[in-house]
Amino acid sequence: MRVRLGLVLGLYLIAATLFALRTPRWQAPDEPAHFNYVRSLAQRGQLPLLIPGCYPADYLAELTSRHFPPTLTIDTLCYEAYQPPLYYLLAAPVARAATALGRDPLVFLRLFSVLIGAGVVLASAGLVRELFPGRPFLAVGVAGLVATVPMHLTFLSAVNNDGLAELLLILSVWQMLRLLRLPEDRSGWLQLGVLLGLGLITKPTTSIALPLAGLAVVLAGTSVRRSLVSVVRPAALAFGVALLFILPWFVRNSLAYGGLDVLGLKRHDAVVVGQLRTQQRLAERGVPGYLKDFALTTFHSFWGQFGWMAAPLPGWSYTLLAGFTGVCVVGLVLFFRRVSTDGATDETHERIEDEVKPLLSARQRQGLAMLGAWIVLNLALYLFYNLSFVQFQGRYLFPSLTAIVTFLLLGWSEWIARRYRALALGLLLVAFWVLDLWSLFTIIIPLLTPGT
Repeated sequence: MRVRLGLVLGLYLIAATLFALRTPRWQAPDEPAHFNYVRSLAQRGQLPLLIPGCYPADYLAELTSRHFPPTLTIDTLCYEAYQPPLYYLLAAPVARAATALGRDPLVFLRLFSVLIGAGVVLASAGLVRELFPGRPFLAVGVAGLVATVPMHLTFLSAVNNDGLAELLLILSVWQMLRLLRLPEDRSGWLQLGVLLGLGLITKPTTSIALPLAGLAVVLAGTSVRRSLVSVVRPAALAFGVALLFILPWFVRNSLAYGGLDVLGLKRHDAVVVGQLRTQQRLAERGVPGYLKDFALTTFHSFWGQFGWMAAPLPGWSYTLLAGFTGVCVVGLVLFFRRVSTDGATDETHERIEDEVKPLLSARQRQGLAMLGAWIVLNLALYLFYNLSFVQFQGRYLFPSLTAIVTFLLLGWSEWIARRYRALALGLLLVAFWVLDLWSLFTIIIPLLTPGT
């Protein structure tokens, strides 16, 4: 497994580095605003405030339509200033080092994101390995697909806090899966609390880990031979530690933005004047048209719709990706039909692939329930975004990408005999890697370079 995972990591680093170096400047959604947050910390040593004028809608539309020509400044874009500070605090020294060396801070910061993305790839493999120790091909496959989904690769090689937030979410869920084995491990719950707290001071989307942790408490406490009380006591430690991490940020925002706006979201909604509202889109398209746009654009932008949604993949590629998704979903139904007739067992099967049927232990069933809840919570958050603003962007599902890919590959593997799975997996990942490079050199660079 180590050799195969090393190959996956190598392919990721090659592709992500090329994306970081060759993607035209600012051609990832919100990259200039994230960059300005880092620059504010690097130059002035203080956190920025979200103020009126941070989202100049007309000027931003001009920038994106002209592909950010060098004659136009991005200095006024500061609408990400409400974000929690951890990523930016880590990135500020990188920007300062680039400036001191006379190098481009944007390139250094993109490469910093690439390194964080490597952590995402490795953590994805570790999480799946924890749940399915007898299926190493699945862990490698999940890591490989996480590394090569074209749109995901774009964000892992751009300046933003998405990669770090995703990494901390994966590590948090991985720790929850461990605690299903060792539910009374106080140090394990303490570690979970630290991960939850770090996530909360990185990006608001990591808050979905809190109800997941609550589910982990219930699952661990209702397992055979354990009482819920024996788990709740150490678990309370995790939530207390997480609160200690986020409390200073809440106080700062309350003082800066007033009242109970501890996340800065009310200030954000007031500042982003000019962003397309859901009611306006519904009035223009009607409910059927709105739902069609929502579904198609979400699907397209999940796999690849580059720049500021201006450079989609060609139609044939979406057809192939839809076919792949459909095959995986049908296979997943077959997978669950098979395992539902086996009954849960108390011991984990270390050699699942040697079984005629893919037996699942009780803990594996709990783990899959955790992954399913992860996706549901992420989807609920995505739908919540779209109640007020039109945000048809599949990237908002990337916080649960590891779980999504795990289910896709469980379904995909149902169609392939065990002896051919390693070969088929290799071909699948190479195909996605080629799609990545093809997208960069035939779509992103030609279509998003200023003057094109």
